[in-house]
Amino acid sequence: MFTFTLGRKTDFSYKTNQLIALLSLLVVAIGWMLTGKVSSGIYIGVGVFLTWALSREIDPKHEYSAFLAAAFSFLNLLYYDNVQLLVIVWMLLLMRIVNGITGKELTVFDIFSVLGLTIYLSLNGGNSVYLVIFILAIAFIIKAREKMRAALIASGIGLAFFIVESFFMSYLSFNTINYLDPINIFAIATLSLSFVLFWFLSKAETEDDKGNRLNRFKLLASQIVYSSAVLLLFLFGDTSLNNLIIYLSAIVGVTIYFIGFNILNREK
Repeated sequence: MFTFTLGRKTDFSYKTNQLIALLSLLVVAIGWMLTGKVSSGIYIGVGVFLTWALSREIDPKHEYSAFLAAAFSFLNLLYYDNVQLLVIVWMLLLMRIVNGITGKELTVFDIFSVLGLTIYLSLNGGNSVYLVIFILAIAFIIKAREKMRAALIASGIGLAFFIVESFFMSYLSFNTINYLDPINIFAIATLSLSFVLFWFLSKAETEDDKGNRLNRFKLLASQIVYSSAVLLLFLFGDTSLNNLIIYLSAIVGVTIYFIGFNILNREK
């Protein structure tokens, strides 16, 4: 009943896992030197690792696309203010309750653990948009007919918190966005086009952590949840520039690798 299945083991006997660990440590050292603070270096380095982890969820078929994404997140070395690590971890867990990539059966504890973290983030950040994203993820779980009773109860609780927070605590407001700002234009364009990319990415046959074929609907659903989450956090949340770089790096890295991979395969 209290089994948590959303964790994924990082086996350091694999060269790719060794490489991302070394890269993250290198960025920690560089970040420390540039900012003068050990804590800032650690946040930037962990951000690189989490960019890699997000990309592995988005594109589990191609492991090297995650390294390209991680490389783009090095941009955080040029400017560091704040990396909201817990939000990124929450997004990883949110995708995993949908895509089933661990190869283990989703448990009631998984669903309510993510619900608990969602409620915490919404209350701590004073923003009910986290609950909207959680309800979207649960809708896909219900569509896949997994843990129906638990999913319905969790969505009901999430909806109740959303109503209270949004209408009685004023925890939902639209951000004032400068649509002429190049960064904002790039963010919105990238997120909008990502839905098209994910349609093609999800067609590739891939396996979960147990070696079983990953369900295409679940993979596509988790990819949609990711881009929807980033877009909603951008429009309604308090997303730092460093987090936005991480989110977009995951998409851009996967996109460039996907295009390059297909071009090279056609030429063979």
